[in-house]
Amino acid sequence: MASEYGNDILTLTDEEGNELEFEHIASVEVDGQTYVGLTEIFDDPAKMLESDGQLIIMRSIEDNTGDTVLVTLDSNEELARVVKEFETVLGEEYEIDDTEENAQ
Repeated sequence: MASEYGNDILTLTDEEGNELEFEHIASVEVDGQTYVGLTEIFDDPAKMLESDGQLIIMRSIEDNTGDTVLVTLDSNEELARVVKEFETVLGEEYEIDDTEENAQ
């Protein structure tokens, strides 16, 4: 997803139909699945300052029409495995707070 010109911007729709923009930070493969790490993009600088800068992790799957869609993770165990891989990939470039409450 990331290109030589920078990271991709994705627009996702939440359960209430709200469109939110995210920057794709990185992708990792774990147990044959592809996971993407995203951070929310804010138009309002005040909202950006209020944000905790949390990395949102989603699994990339192919739906029955062949389109790629992003879904939430199924369990805390899956999240824990994937977070470790993101920490490895992103650890040199970003400061990572790996306290237990941030892994949920």
